[in-house]
Amino acid sequence: GSYGAGGSYASGGMNAGGGSYAGGSYVGGGIPAGGVMGSGMGAGGGAYAAGGIPGGGAYVGGGIPGSGAGIGATRVVGGNGSCCGPSGTMYAGNAYGGSSYADGMTGTTIHANPGCGIGSGPSDTGCCVGGPETTCGGVGNACFEGTGNMLTTADWSYVVPQKQTFVTPYGCRIRPCCLLLALLSLLGMALAYFLAPKNLAPLPAPVGPVGTCTLWGDPHIRTFDGIRSDYYSPGEFWIVKSDNVWIQGRYLPTKVTSGLGVTKSIAVGGPFLKGHKLRVEVRSASWDGQPVLTGFPSDFTVPGVIDMHYNNVGTLLQNGREGKALHIVHIRLEDGSPEGLQIQVNRWMEPTEGDYMNVKITMHGQKGQDGHCGNFNANPQDDDRLQVRARVGKTGVDPKDSMYATKTPVMVANRPNINDCPAQQLEDAKTLCKQKEKKFIPSMACLIDVCFGGKGFAGTG
Repeated sequence: GSYGAGGSYASGGMNAGGGSYAGGSYVGGGIPAGGVMGSGMGAGGGAYAAGGIPGGGAYVGGGIPGSGAGIGATRVVGGNGSCCGPSGTMYAGNAYGGSSYADGMTGTTIHANPGCGIGSGPSDTGCCVGGPETTCGGVGNACFEGTGNMLTTADWSYVVPQKQTFVTPYGCRIRPCCLLLALLSLLGMALAYFLAPKNLAPLPAPVGPVGTCTLWGDPHIRTFDGIRSDYYSPGEFWIVKSDNVWIQGRYLPTKVTSGLGVTKSIAVGGPFLKGHKLRVEVRSASWDGQPVLTGFPSDFTVPGVIDMHYNNVGTLLQNGREGKALHIVHIRLEDGSPEGLQIQVNRWMEPTEGDYMNVKITMHGQKGQDGHCGNFNANPQDDDRLQVRARVGKTGVDPKDSMYATKTPVMVANRPNINDCPAQQLEDAKTLCKQKEKKFIPSMACLIDVCFGGKGFAGTG
C-alpha cells in the first residue's frame, strides 16, 4: 500500500490502515515493531519498541515519535530526542491532521526537569543546571542529577477520556564525585600556595662604614671609633642599639674581679634577624631558645640568616692569654651586606678565674646607632663613658626592651656608681687601689671610695 492507498494524513484516518511505509519498509529498516502507527494498540506488542523510548529522530517540532504504544507505557516528554535540542514539546497533545498519536493510552509521562537548563536530552530526567551548553556532555550531564521527590500529577487525555500521570523531578543536586573533585581541586590550590617558596624581601644593605668593637676583661671596650671605655657595673646593657641591629650584654663579677663586672653573655636580635634571637653564654648557646653548638667542635646554620662555628681557630682578643686552650665561637649574621655582621666570642672557663668571654663585633654602621660600643660617627670623643650613659641611660636595658628574662640591679642604694667616675679619675683610682690592695684587679669598694671620696679614702677601704 501507499500513503494514498490505505489511509492518508488528510483523510483523518489512522496512518497505516494495515499498510506500510513505502511498501513495507521504513527507509530500509522494516515495519516498526511489526505494528502500525496510531492504531492505538501495537500489533506486535506495541509500536516503536513496544512502549519503550525510541531514541533518535524528531517528528515535527521536536515531538518524540512512538513511546506510547501499549497500555501503561512510559513516555518522556521535553525535547526532540537529541542531547542539546530545544525542550518543552508535549508529545501527548501533538497531532497530525486531527489524528492524535497514541491518544487514549493510559500510562506515565516523565517531563525533563524544568529550570535545569539544557545540556542533555529529554530522556535524561537528571538533567540539571549546566548553563547554556551548545554541545552534548556539558556540566548538566556530568555533574548534576535530579533529586527530591517526584512531582506526580494526573490529567486526562484530549481524545479518549483516559487518565494519565505526569511525573517531574523538581530538584537538582551535585553528584558526590564532582563535589569530591571540586574539594580536591581547592585543596591542591591551597597546598600549592602554602608550599610555594615565599620570596622574602631582601634586607637593605647597610650604608655605614665597616668597623670593629672589642670587649675584654672586666669589661674594657674599644669602640668602633677607636676610644677605650671601661664599664665595671654589673647589669644588662646596650652594646649596640640601633634601628635594625640590637646587641645586649650581661656583665657580672667573678670570684677574682673583686665585684667588677665581666662579660658573661651576649644577646643578638632586632629587625634584621626577622624575629629570631641569638644568645651566647660562656658554656652554652641558643637560637630562639633552642640549644645550639652543643658539642666541640660543632656548627649551626640557618640558610640566609645565620652561620655559626665552634672550634679552636681564631685570634686572641686579650693580652696574657697566650698558650691557653681556645674555645671560639664564630658567628656570621645576614645583614644585607656581602660580608654580613660578624661576631667572634672567645670563651674562658678556667677554674681559677671563673667564666667570662671576650667579644669582637665587626659590622657596618647603622642608623640611630649607640651603646657601649659608641655611636660610630667617626668622633671618638663622644664615645666617652659618661656621654654614652647620658644618651642610653644609667640603669641598663629597660626591661620592656631586654632580651634577658631577668634584670640585674645596676644601682646600689646610697652608694655612687663606679660608671659615673670620670675616665682619668678612675684610672688614678685603679693605680692607687692596686698598690693598696696588692692585687691586679682592685676592689669595687676601693675604686668607689677613691673616685668619689678622694685618695685619702684608699687607706680606709
